Amino acid sequence: MITTNIWVVFSLYLIYVLISAPLFMLTSGGWMSIFFYLGFAGLFYIISSILLFLSATVRTAKRRTKVKIKANFLRRIFALQVFVVLFNYGSCGDSLCYDGFLPSLLEEASLPVIFTPPFVVVVFALLLYVGFLSLFLLDVA
Repeated sequence: MITTNIWVVFSLYLIYVLISAPLFMLTSGGWMSIFFYLGFAGLFYIISSILLFLSATVRTAKRRTKVKIKANFLRRIFALQVFVVLFNYGSCGDSLCYDGFLPSLLEEASLPVIFTPPFVVVVFALLLYVGFLSLFLLDVA
């Protein structure tokens, strides 16, 4: 458990959001990046940032600014995000590209591709990531 101030958590979360959104965009392409990552994740990040700010404001008014963060849970969230970013799919015209971001890079560099998860697994990991991040923010707030 890490004990810190809610405003530190809010500031770090804003930095995290500003780094995560471009990462999702850079590792996907075409309509996938617009629909899934700008629309879905972007909307989630905006709403969660606003709600975390409101929670921090209310906690400050009540003089309860200390929060406890579960480090183990935070590691799981980061691991899911790394998985989604590395194996993020893009679109090639009207259809999905065959490989995700990392497998495509490995093929271009003529390196062996060991693991390519299907698109459904990557989307499930994204939904799981958003769910875990929501639980984390609810726990902090």
